[in-house]
Amino acid sequence: MSAGGRHTLVTFERGTATTDDYGGETLTWGQVAQAWARVTYGTGAERRQAAQEQAEQAATIMALWTPTLAAVAVKDRITFNGASWDITSVAPIGLNTEIHFTATRSA
Repeated sequence: MSAGGRHTLVTFERGTATTDDYGGETLTWGQVAQAWARVTYGTGAERRQAAQEQAEQAATIMALWTPTLAAVAVKDRITFNGASWDITSVAPIGLNTEIHFTATRSA
């Protein structure tokens, strides 16, 4: 894929568990990396969960492979265009050529 196809700046974030003033744990998200990527969207799927309808959107985020992006895992997340996406799979393509992330977000 040519560099021209990567027109979305995405941020990869990792959560760190912190304790709040009441002793509860929360995740604080910090930036791991940023990269220009090509984003393709899957179809939205509606499902009934706990008697509530919920829409879920899937996307594939394709970026050039870097050692930093190779360390991104499914416990991390991706943010772009004002939304946070949970990573569901990471797939290196070729020999250190490209890396594809599948991610979902709930609406």
